[in-house]
Amino acid sequence: MQIIDNKALIFKTKDPEKYSIIPKSQVVDEQNGVYKVAVYWGLDEARVLRNLGLKGVTSPITGRYDWPGMHKPFAHQVDTASFLTLNRRAFVFNDPGTGKTMSALWAADYLMKLKQVRRCLILCPLSIMHDAWMSGIAKSVIHRSAIAAHHSQASRRIEMVQGDYEFVIVNYDGLNLIAEEIINDGRFDLVIVDEANAYKNVATKRWKTLNKILRPETMLWMMTGTPASQSPLDAYGLARLVNANNVPKFATSWRDKVMNKVSMFKWIPKLGSSEMVFEALQPAIRYT
Repeated sequence: MQIIDNKALIFKTKDPEKYSIIPKSQVVDEQNGVYKVAVYWGLDEARVLRNLGLKGVTSPITGRYDWPGMHKPFAHQVDTASFLTLNRRAFVFNDPGTGKTMSALWAADYLMKLKQVRRCLILCPLSIMHDAWMSGIAKSVIHRSAIAAHHSQASRRIEMVQGDYEFVIVNYDGLNLIAEEIINDGRFDLVIVDEANAYKNVATKRWKTLNKILRPETMLWMMTGTPASQSPLDAYGLARLVNANNVPKFATSWRDKVMNKVSMFKWIPKLGSSEMVFEALQPAIRYT
């Protein structure tokens, strides 16, 4: 895989017809049945190439973004941001301290520049609304408007949503107070969920409210350093939100798939359940 003049990707293949569905692509060479194909290095083109199974495809964010803010990103932050822009719904399982907040903010800002995202909703614990997210915005994408939509009165929170801020930060349980307003607004193209384990249980009001505001086209990035840390059952609610096709339709079917019942009230993980959880929680990226 080569990137030419920051504009085109060139790769070798024996099946050039596979990539002919991309309008901005062409065969530039052929030797002994191996073809060189050039494809315009755009975000949509990169997504299609990745979906077609081509390895090593990176997002154009890696070469066409100025990474604003007080600090330049580490290589793993660039990789995380690239991964997020290529996946409309995905998991980030990077450990605490790896800067996944900044990676997500840079990725969101890049998509806003491309007009693929108008507004971004950030869901997180109340304790980190300011310390992590508002602080992160101030250190990186300070040119974007942002507000922490937290107030004792629901009417004030609704006013904050109506204020046209590009980033709106809401605590988990505060979302229920403004869910209808978010749906009616219709411009929240991206939802970022921090400490995503809070949404592991599909029976909770919290999970149902989040699921309610998600449209089929809504981007969703869920972040946690400890996915399914207590039980394979924890993966079910997360997978249903990001990639419902990875798990059965009903929670009891997932339980029967990954757990063994050993007594009336006790279930234990089946052998191989870790691999099943791994497959369910995809697409995902992780840095330690």
